[in-house]
Amino acid sequence: MIISFIVVSPIRAQLASYTTVRPTHVQRPASSTKPVGRSRPLAFGRNKTYASHRATLDLGLDATGHPVVYGLTNTEAAQGTRTQALYGLNATGLFLNGGTRFVSGKLGLWDGGQVLTTHREFGGRVSMRNAGTSLSNHATHMAGTLVAAGITPEARGMAYGASLAVWDYANDIAELTVSAADLLVSVHAYGPLSGWVQNLERPGNDPNKKWEWWGNTTISSTEDYLFGFYSTKARDIDRLLYTNPSLLMVRSADNKRAETGPTANTPYFLNSTDQQSTVVRSRNDAYDVIPGEANAKNVLTVGAAEVSLDSDNDPTRLLVSPYSGWGPTDDGRIKPDLLGVGTGVYSTLADGTAAYGTNTGTSMAAANVAGSLLLIQELYARQTNGKFLRSATVKGLAIHTADRLIPEKGPDYRQGWGLLNTEAAAAVVQNANQAHLINESTLAQGQTWTTSVIAQGGEPLVVTLCWTDPEGSVSPLTPSSLNNRTPKLVNDLDLRVLAGSTTSLPFVLNPALPVNAATTAGNSRDNVEQIYIANPVAGQTYTIRVNHKGTLLAGIQPFSVLASGRRHVKCTLPGMTLLAKADTTICEGSVLNLRSDDVPGVRYEWLRDGIQILEANTPECPIQEAGAYTLRYTDRNGCTGLSTPVRVNVFSPTVQVSPSAVRQYLCAEQSTVRLIANAGNGTALSWLRNGVQITSGMASSTLVVSQEGTYQAQIIRNGCTGRSAAVEVQVSGVNTITVLPADELLQLPVGASLSLQAAVGKEFQYQWFRDKQVIDNATQSTLVVKQPGTYQVRVNQQQCVGWSAEKVVRHSAWTGDSVADSLLTFGSDDSTFVAYPNPVLTTLLIRYLQPGASQVHVDVYSAAGHLEKAGFMLNHLSNGLFTLDLHVGDLPIGLYMLHLTDGPRQRSLRFLRR
Repeated sequence: MIISFIVVSPIRAQLASYTTVRPTHVQRPASSTKPVGRSRPLAFGRNKTYASHRATLDLGLDATGHPVVYGLTNTEAAQGTRTQALYGLNATGLFLNGGTRFVSGKLGLWDGGQVLTTHREFGGRVSMRNAGTSLSNHATHMAGTLVAAGITPEARGMAYGASLAVWDYANDIAELTVSAADLLVSVHAYGPLSGWVQNLERPGNDPNKKWEWWGNTTISSTEDYLFGFYSTKARDIDRLLYTNPSLLMVRSADNKRAETGPTANTPYFLNSTDQQSTVVRSRNDAYDVIPGEANAKNVLTVGAAEVSLDSDNDPTRLLVSPYSGWGPTDDGRIKPDLLGVGTGVYSTLADGTAAYGTNTGTSMAAANVAGSLLLIQELYARQTNGKFLRSATVKGLAIHTADRLIPEKGPDYRQGWGLLNTEAAAAVVQNANQAHLINESTLAQGQTWTTSVIAQGGEPLVVTLCWTDPEGSVSPLTPSSLNNRTPKLVNDLDLRVLAGSTTSLPFVLNPALPVNAATTAGNSRDNVEQIYIANPVAGQTYTIRVNHKGTLLAGIQPFSVLASGRRHVKCTLPGMTLLAKADTTICEGSVLNLRSDDVPGVRYEWLRDGIQILEANTPECPIQEAGAYTLRYTDRNGCTGLSTPVRVNVFSPTVQVSPSAVRQYLCAEQSTVRLIANAGNGTALSWLRNGVQITSGMASSTLVVSQEGTYQAQIIRNGCTGRSAAVEVQVSGVNTITVLPADELLQLPVGASLSLQAAVGKEFQYQWFRDKQVIDNATQSTLVVKQPGTYQVRVNQQQCVGWSAEKVVRHSAWTGDSVADSLLTFGSDDSTFVAYPNPVLTTLLIRYLQPGASQVHVDVYSAAGHLEKAGFMLNHLSNGLFTLDLHVGDLPIGLYMLHLTDGPRQRSLRFLRR
């Protein structure tokens, strides 16, 4: 079987399905002319190559005043990196998807715009951490390549069970400073617009006349200095990663080799202005075309591969995609570090919750690699109960196990160290036959670190050193900074492998001759070094040595060493059998104890559906949940075995009760409720009230209930007991309906209003009546009454119906068209103060009108002058109107004085409590 990934169409084909807007407010030097705005929605269909317009962001000026604008590289990633072997498809029993608690919240994406977080592939696992400008197909496609669940199988992401946090890249350094400590892997597929950029949104129909040159001509008239340049932002990223040694930042190598500019003598534009030129510029089509932060030392820079695999998943063809950026950096470091698969990647889009499309670019490759490496951290954490590898270890591991067609030839400036092989990286972590070494150590000033390995022979001995280096210095922006070879390495560690009198040296490349193959020599440029011994002597001891040149910044340098090709430990594990039959069924709520042989010195790990059960690390595992259970056991030598899976089913007989509502009511006119159980024939049925059995044996399927309580039907089938959902039976609250105020006769001043309040209860439905006629839209528990009449409310609670007593409302003797009109009759130096009904039974309605008043309160005194109620504040409605419904039903019958205070103003009224 041959699986191929090929370029479907030129990478700059503009088939975007979303609108991108170029900034129209870029700050420019005085010689610049008017910029061209870009905004264009375009159609997109499935199975077309999708190469996006670059959503761009103005990030200001560089040190010479030249505009720096960032844009998205074309995107996506899929398979070919053997990540699928970690999904339970290999013999080592791995079932990894990024969904365990160990790596929850540890994956981040910075991109240009918002992800459609409601896409059906995300299931609530993707969250935006800041406000993107608009929905982005690029960002959504990247998110899908990372974590899509696989509802559409072709779109399944690398870590398809992981959660993903997404930020818009406008303020990435500040956001990373806050978030880095919580992340293990972040992916960044963007960088500064550089070299040639084809802007298809410029006017006209000839695409050859839409090219822009983004190079800074004050540095070089022919070449963009950003290619390979160690910028201020690259330095800042190295500093951030040095202080957060667990975060691995994955960056795309850009697609600049597909953007080669117009044909000769064709005018083009200078960046986003209308100024044109025909000066011959570099074509971006060879080495040294990786711009911006992808040149940082501590990031993992990913290019795009085109690979064919045989039936054993070994590459038979491995090429760098034509668009993928080549190194080196200006100081000669190896970039890209690694390749992922980025051509024709099918993933999620932002056009709808079920939208998908195919994308091509190093962005896709970066997402492919980032999601895969999160699974490596998940695997390590699962084996160490929550510990993580340093980012330098993960980066070194990815490089250490990468696929190259001729591994002994070493890296090059086109493909870096090769194509990611996630399965091989996982095998090193598992280390089933002890053929591998992972060592994380720290080197002190003047110290030499050594360890010894015995070679297996018949296979290569490979040793890789990787460290997170302190940030380097940034060259000043002058013409001399173009392709400046001054090393950016700060702490220069050295790797050697010694055997007798033979010393093996690491691979090195020559930036002056980038096409040449790697040689072996001392390396003073890269913070990754690898020694490859193709034919080690079987049984010979090899010494791995790490020391350093010069002075170590801060006096120490953490580093990671990986080795493969050590002498294997022969695994003679006994076969473990589980003392339980396959396809065992247990009753819900019961416990089954799975047990295995107890072998001294063996470490036990129980898995359910391939996922480790936390704290289950003994020969016995009590279980209550359905699933396929497997025991993974490891001896002192690291040899690992798997038991034959046992599938456990959980059975719970079901019974349903109707009516199905969780609450039923006993009405005044219908004092029983009939419950009917649907349990099937031949089933032992009984009824329970408040958890206590009230019938036994083969009870009737119908139960007539006349008492309050919680009722359930219970059945027994195949030895298992099941119960229905509980039904709560209550006496209906509508059997007696009260309405406040409790007065049967209520006084209503002309122009005023009063409120009738019916009792409130669960599932109550209201309808108010006046003079036996339905009041339209009066279906709430409260009714505001503004005219006299006889009022009554009907309340329904399921099948129960209740009526309140009638309330008679009459006009009182107090007159005036309204409370506000009454104020006018008193004059502007007075105020209106009324209280009704008077006499009152339970509730005294107080109304006070005084424009300009701020705080008004009332007190109640008895006829003898005793203070009965104090400090009740009136509510300010509007235009100086204050109201209060004061409960006085707790006062003894008698005459009272209502005393109102409004700053210096005071008013008093008498009222009778009847």
